[in-house]
Amino acid sequence: MNIICLKWGNKFSHEHVNRLYRMVCKNFHGDFNFICHTENANEIDRNVIIQPLPDYDLEKWWWKLTLFEYPTKVPSLFLDLDIVIQKDITHLKDYVVEDMLCTVKCYWKPHTKNISEAPHFDMNLNSSVMLWQGDLTNVWNTFYKDSDYYMVKYNGIDSFLFYDNPEILLWLDRGEVYSRLYGYDEDNNHIAGSIKVPDYYYKSDYNICIFNGWRRKTEWNGTKYLLDDEGYHGFEKYWN
Repeated sequence: MNIICLKWGNKFSHEHVNRLYRMVCKNFHGDFNFICHTENANEIDRNVIIQPLPDYDLEKWWWKLTLFEYPTKVPSLFLDLDIVIQKDITHLKDYVVEDMLCTVKCYWKPHTKNISEAPHFDMNLNSSVMLWQGDLTNVWNTFYKDSDYYMVKYNGIDSFLFYDNPEILLWLDRGEVYSRLYGYDEDNNHIAGSIKVPDYYYKSDYNICIFNGWRRKTEWNGTKYLLDDEGYHGFEKYWN
């Protein structure tokens, strides 16, 4: 299996790559290649396979779509750098379906249940974890043919995948992934008021915690990050 991460720019460092690699080594029991797509491989663990980024005018999360530029015969698992693997993830390989993309359904976003009423192309998909095999080149080709349009229309690849590629989507089961910042189900999320930001969620029985929103500023919180390094306090046991 190919287990893949992506590092572009200076938001994440080699330490995030190496930490994720250590967590994968602890929690994936089977043969795998750990691959980092990056333009800067300095100080990344020598056991990590480096894949240079192609010469495209992209930034931030849009680089993820380059993972679908070519078909793959190998089951592939993509993991964002701001996640924590809490338990065994070997079974995730069983979610792989040829020519389909399996990713995270955000059960903690009940306000998107009626998609027609969701504001600003909001939806309940999160691409922090993705599994696929086969030919998803149409995803990349559709985006790249009109990339400026999509990068203005959507605030990230999640909306692009959800609204423009629904026919290829599959979902991880409940209990696999939760959000450190936003919650884990319809009754336990910051919108429902179960806790208040900047308090954080912790579910030890889930396999993966995603830190969606890490070091991201919003219009309503000004210059303060909703989730910064303090959000990792107490999680050190998962990578040490």
